[in-house]
This record gives sequence, C-alpha cells and structure tokens, in this order.
Amino acid sequence: MKKANGPENEVAVLITDIHQYSRLTSNMTAEEIRDYMIGYHSHLQTIIMDGEGRADEFEPCAGDASIVIFKQGAGEGREEKCRRALKVALDIAGAIESEKIPFTRIGIYAGDIIEAPFGGLTLRFGSCFAAANRLEELCAYFGTTILMDREIALAQDDLARYVVAIGKVTPKSFEHPIHVYSIYRPGIHKCPAEINEDDLHAFITLKNEAIEHFIGNAQKGITPNFQIAEQKLHQAEIAFSEATGQLDVATLRISQYIHENPYPVDTFEQQGMAIDEKQGHSIGIRLLLLSQQLIKAFDREFYHALIENTDWESLFRIHWFKKDDIIMRIGDEPNGIYYLARGDVRVEDAGGKTVAQLSDGDIFGEMAYFADDRRRSATVIAMTDIAVRRISTEDFERTPVLHSLFAEIARRRMRPV
Repeated sequence: MKKANGPENEVAVLITDIHQYSRLTSNMTAEEIRDYMIGYHSHLQTIIMDGEGRADEFEPCAGDASIVIFKQGAGEGREEKCRRALKVALDIAGAIESEKIPFTRIGIYAGDIIEAPFGGLTLRFGSCFAAANRLEELCAYFGTTILMDREIALAQDDLARYVVAIGKVTPKSFEHPIHVYSIYRPGIHKCPAEINEDDLHAFITLKNEAIEHFIGNAQKGITPNFQIAEQKLHQAEIAFSEATGQLDVATLRISQYIHENPYPVDTFEQQGMAIDEKQGHSIGIRLLLLSQQLIKAFDREFYHALIENTDWESLFRIHWFKKDDIIMRIGDEPNGIYYLARGDVRVEDAGGKTVAQLSDGDIFGEMAYFADDRRRSATVIAMTDIAVRRISTEDFERTPVLHSLFAEIARRRMRPV
C-alpha cells in the first residue's frame, strides 16, 4: 500500500568518501575490511555527532561513503544548518590532518528533501544528494578536501574570510551549473598550521577576484573576462606558492581551462565549465595543444623530454590582442616565441606585403633566435581578436629541450623547397 510522504525539509547534506578506498582494502580479507570500516565509521560518527557542528543524522552507506544531514533546528535561522555542516567538515579535515582517519573527500550541498516510509525504513528523496555526491567526487579534480555550493558558502559568518571561490561548473550528467566553493584555513588544503594569515588572505582575495572575472557577477556589472581572470589567477598562484611552498591545484585547473578556451564558449554563461571529475590533461590532450609543427619536429629525445617532464608547459603564458594590434615588428629584438591559440594573424615583409596568414595552432617568432642578427624578419598583425601563448626569451633560452626543438623547426623552415 502506498504510504503518505512526510513533510519537505530544507537541509544541508554532507557526503563523505574515502580517497582510494579500493586500493586501501584490496589486500584485506572480508573480516579485515569489516573491522577497518567499523572503526572508521565509529570515529567519523563521533566527530560528526559530538562535535561543535553536531549533525542531525549520520548514515554510513555501503562501503566507505556516508550521508550526513543537517536540519534547521528550533530557533535557528536558515544559515545555521549550513554553518554547522561546514564546522563538521572542518572537524573531519582536522582528523585527516592528524591521521586519525584516512584521507576523506567531502561534498556539501543545501537543498530540499522529502521523506517517505517504506517497510520499516524511512526513505529520503531530493536532488541535493546527487549534487553533494558530485561535489565530493570533484574534490579529486580540484585537489581539495572540501567542496560546497554557494548557499553553504554565503551562509558563513566567522569562517567567511577563509571561503574561496573555485568556479561555476556543470558536473557530468548534470543539466545545471553549481557555483563551487572551498575553504582554505590554516591546517588544511596544503595551508600549514603556522601560515602567515596576511599571506593567506592575500591569496584568498586574489583568487576570489579572479573567479569573479572568470564567471562574471551580474550584480556588480562584471561580465566574464578571461584576460583579467588569467592575470589574477597567475598572481594567486604565485601568492599561494610563496605562502605555502606548494601548488594550488584548484587555481591551476581554471588556468588550464582558460589556456584551452581563451574566450568563453557559447554555453559558458549558462553552464560555466562543463566538467567530468575524471577529466585531466592526458598525454594525448597535451600533445594536441601543441601545433602540428611541434609534433613534426619530434624525435625520440624530444618526445621523452617533453612528455616525461611537462614543467615547460607553464612557461607558455597566455596573452590577448585586439584586431589590428601589432604583435611584433620587423627589425625588433625578439621577446619570445608565440603559439597562436585562437584567431588569425597576417605576416608582412618590409614593404608591407602580406606573405603569410596564420591561424589556430601555428607558431611564429622563433626564426629571430637563429638568425645572425637576432632580429625579427617580419611584422605580425592580428586580423581578429586573438589569444596566444608566449614563452619569453629568458625562459626559452634556459630550457635546453625547447631550444633544441625550435632550432629544428627553424632549420626545417629555412630548408630550400
């Protein structure tokens, strides 16, 4: 017989999952897995139900996952459940850092659920479960312990100064985007416990400004501007590295997206980044980002040096030019080598005659480094708004494998036809 549904509740849902659970338990017997997981869930339950945030419900799921629900209590405002959820997430993160529990990813999402009895059970339904689960899965992609949606993030009070915008993303199988946030506080997310707070907040400010320009802010009249976003992301990368000595993966992911998409795609305003948590830069993708001329120049030495050590990729900084801008002038000293990521340029000789037109994937500017006078041999002008990736003279000349590679490209271009 069909049972009547219970009332609809506004809740904050927190979902946890052990990172690399299958690997951790692959050599265990069934009894060992049982004991390991009972110990893990018991410790997790203590953190979740007895800590400062204190959840309303904790339910271990099959395997290593768990669902935690925070309801709006008597006398609480709508924001309070969101604050309790983040406090519990931070308690879990603290237990991870102190190695009391294995590395666990956490997704938090606010939404509505409805309950219905089924047999002796109470079943819960709501899209917020799937959303929290996707956020938990995306922690691996963005290199974070905690990811949350905008409602959770904006509800914070004393923790608000540590909240960091990650981006607007549409996870795999989702039809709508999620504004994703995390929290960077001393002791978690590669932030040392003794980190200088001023340095940390300098990074947080830069990162939040970068994401605001990346996704736009209608209330402030800000439209997506990848050029400004990339500049601030680069500053944020430096700030985080100087403050922690480490790389912030979440910042790197947005920079990579901009490098692959120098201008917003048609669906960006509605969807943001369409993303799969397993998405990344495989060798094949990295190769396709290079021009055909680079690939043609590969030999065994170049191939292994470029693929096994990809540090050189970060040396190609992205730059934007407007239509009719002059990128380089004939006779100038070289200031770098250019990879044309988006748009078209024309190449002119000393008399102003167009001798070539280049488009997406072409390289230019390398010939001057191998000419006797080390001067530009042509003028290059943007025919459309363009985006290029440029390696500076300094970075080029201190990277032997790239110097050898472009020397081969220049040699082949100078070869008589």
